[in-house]
Amino acid sequence: MKRIPASWLTSFAYCEYQVYLEHCRGAVPRPKPETPETEAARASLDAVYEVAAKLELGVDDAMAKARDEGIAVSARGVSVEGAEVEGCIDEVVFMPDRVLVIDDRPGDMGWPGSRMQVWGYCVAFEEQYSPALPIMAGIRSQETGFEVWAQSFTPAHREEVREAVSRIRQLIDGEAVPVATRNRRKCQACRLAPCCDVRAA
Repeated sequence: MKRIPASWLTSFAYCEYQVYLEHCRGAVPRPKPETPETEAARASLDAVYEVAAKLELGVDDAMAKARDEGIAVSARGVSVEGAEVEGCIDEVVFMPDRVLVIDDRPGDMGWPGSRMQVWGYCVAFEEQYSPALPIMAGIRSQETGFEVWAQSFTPAHREEVREAVSRIRQLIDGEAVPVATRNRRKCQACRLAPCCDVRAA
C-alpha cells in the first residue's frame, strides 16, 4: 500500500485497535443510525453544495483567481495525493492571505480524530500543490454548515501525521502489536464494538 487514506487517521486517533480490526481482520463497522432531523438537514446542505459546485473552480484556477483578484474562491471535492496520504477534501477555500482546508463532519465538535484527518489532508495538499500561502485546517458541521473548529497548519502537525502513518503501516504489515484504548466511553460508542475482543468493560 503506497498511500494511507486520510480517513484512517480518524480511526487511528480514536483507537489504533480500530485500524487493526477493520483493515487487518476485516471487521465491518455497524451502521450509524441517523434521525429524520439529521437526514433532512444533510439533504438540505447537500442541495446547497450541489448548486454551488456548478460555480466553483478547480484548484489551479481557484488559486490563480484568488491571487489575481484578491478575493476568496473555493473548490469542492478536491482529490489530493501526497507522498504518504491521500483523500478527497470536502472544500478548499483560497483567500488572498491563506488557504483553508475544510472537512465536513457530523456534530458540532472538532474531535482529535477529526482534526488528525484534516491535518492529513493538509499534508497531502501541501505536497501536491505547494501553495505559497500558509494553510489552515477547518472542520464544518454537516448539519448546520457552520465552522466549528479551525487552526493553522504547522510543522508539528505535519510530523504528527507522519508518525501516525508510520504506526499505521506497522500495524498493517504486522510489525507492531495494536494497542486498544482503555477509555470505556470510547469503547461504548465505538462503531466496531460488536467485533472487538479487547474492549474495556
